[in-house]
Amino acid sequence: MRNAGSVATARPVDVDDMRLLEEAIKGSTQLASTSQAVQAMAMARYAAIDEELVDSDTGVTAKVEHPLGHQAPFADTDLAAACQMAPRTASSKMSNSIDACTKTPGLLAAAVEGSIPYWKVSLVASELVNASPETSHRVDQHLLDTKGFNTWGYLKVKTAARALVTQWEEEAAKKTRQKEAKEATGVWVRPCDMPGMAELCAVGPADQIARIYGAVDQLADQRSKNPTASEGSETGESRPTLGQLRLGALHDLVTQGADVTYQVVIQVPVVREEQAATATKRATDDAEREPEASPDDGSPPPGQSASSPRGPDHSGAPADTDGTESSSTAREADHCYTMGWARIAGIGFIPPEVLDALIEQVGCRLTRALVDADTGVTCETSTTAYEPTPRMREFVQQRDQTCRFPMCTRAAIRCDIDHVIEWPQGPTGGQNLAALCRHHHDAKTKKHWDYEMSDDGVCTWTSRTGRTYVTYPDFVHDAS
Repeated sequence: MRNAGSVATARPVDVDDMRLLEEAIKGSTQLASTSQAVQAMAMARYAAIDEELVDSDTGVTAKVEHPLGHQAPFADTDLAAACQMAPRTASSKMSNSIDACTKTPGLLAAAVEGSIPYWKVSLVASELVNASPETSHRVDQHLLDTKGFNTWGYLKVKTAARALVTQWEEEAAKKTRQKEAKEATGVWVRPCDMPGMAELCAVGPADQIARIYGAVDQLADQRSKNPTASEGSETGESRPTLGQLRLGALHDLVTQGADVTYQVVIQVPVVREEQAATATKRATDDAEREPEASPDDGSPPPGQSASSPRGPDHSGAPADTDGTESSSTAREADHCYTMGWARIAGIGFIPPEVLDALIEQVGCRLTRALVDADTGVTCETSTTAYEPTPRMREFVQQRDQTCRFPMCTRAAIRCDIDHVIEWPQGPTGGQNLAALCRHHHDAKTKKHWDYEMSDDGVCTWTSRTGRTYVTYPDFVHDAS
């Protein structure tokens, strides 16, 4: 194959050329499908390798490959890091691979040979999750013997497999449908590609969604007939779209009667001291002069972080979460920094005018986060106690944003705060604390994975096979 994009003039193409291209496309598609089938077999075998006790007196263990169908703890975490998959994706892919090998071996063999695409094997296997071995064998053999199966599309394959399971084992088909519905139900929010926008998604039973949408649509219709001043009736602006009216109606329905508060973190650039000794001495001196910042509080002195950034904090943002503003910040707010777009974790950036509205209308609380001006990484502080203080937890959550295991996207606010080096050998300080979701925290605690963290928050993970992976703390630079 060659890239013909550089050909300056058109050239005649005959049928043989088109056939060659068709063969190339068909061959590459079959190769990809065969590769997926081989990957599924390898995943199932990898999952079957587990530690087994070989000497109860000494506690010596050895790696043993069990029969297909066995899944070792944390096998999915290994492959998630190695294949750069999200943990949930790796776990789902591994489970489906095990089902494909154990429940549809005939279809899987056909996929390896290239006679059917692997996605059909995966789809049938997902319908057989709760089926007995006997039912699985019957479905596998029936579909293999069905003429034209290789020409069926997605919907027909899924419908046929589900119908066969329902016919031969109705309870298994019912459990599969219930499991699918449970996993699909939920409400999610994610940043939008457009600055200042976010996306809300809800999936649930059709009757609930219909009632919600009906209420939103009815209120939006009322708004369109009786627009308020904020919706353009008196401001001279163009009338809102139906989509905007529906969003406003949804907002009112959800927030009416609810006590909603926002925590907005303003990222403030600071400069670290070049000499570590000077920084340590200044932090100690400041702690002695400021009695309100006790060692166990975990909070930096006003206008300064515990890592001792040079100069006062000119953020223009309140120093505390109760909305009060320190006098030094108020005096010097306009001299060095101007407030740019603020960041709401999990949603994205919002412009200053929206931030002002949050403060005035819904009582938004502001929290200042000091950010290294060179790296964009949040600065830190420490405590001598085992349990991190609330301020330290907030620092770790703001620095990490997500679980620090490779490819894991679980929000840090829903993660455990882990001591990288176990306490008391390791301190309870930002340079020794990291956000880990419960699954990956267990993997580290049970020595399935090891990791180290540098003073600036860079984590180096080592798997049981000796592979290393590096994850970095979240960093922010104001691009407004």
